[in-house]
Amino acid sequence: MPIYLDWLEQPNEQDLVDLDKLFADAPDDWESDNGEPLNARWALNRLSKERKLALGQFNDRIVASAWLTKQSEGPSQPYLFKVDKLCVRAITRKRGVAKQLMVRLCQWADQQQHHLFVDDQADNLSGLYELGFVQHGKGWLYMARSTVHS
Repeated sequence: MPIYLDWLEQPNEQDLVDLDKLFADAPDDWESDNGEPLNARWALNRLSKERKLALGQFNDRIVASAWLTKQSEGPSQPYLFKVDKLCVRAITRKRGVAKQLMVRLCQWADQQQHHLFVDDQADNLSGLYELGFVQHGKGWLYMARSTVHS
């Protein structure tokens, strides 16, 4: 089940339906900032210059998402984005969709020369190591690789 990476920017009606279905499958402990239901409207309201929603798509349908929040920036430093709230539709779980979305995010980070950080307070995300992440404090850090070829 190959997926490709897209970003929530100008969703069409089908995207909104897909997001509603996706967030209906979100973990029970996820809550919105103000108690509103987790749905497409909630996602659109969270978008900002510092926060993006990465979408994992299969056959033009959204099957996964992850929030990226800009943590730092500097004139000569790459941006660091915290990746959190990765969600996969229940119907597509156990097919490697979450891993594929993380692979696509690493490819994007390499192309854009950004770093990624994933918090791991529960200490159960060691699988990120095989994607090139290194343990960093209570989480995992992905350092963008150079995409310049000679």
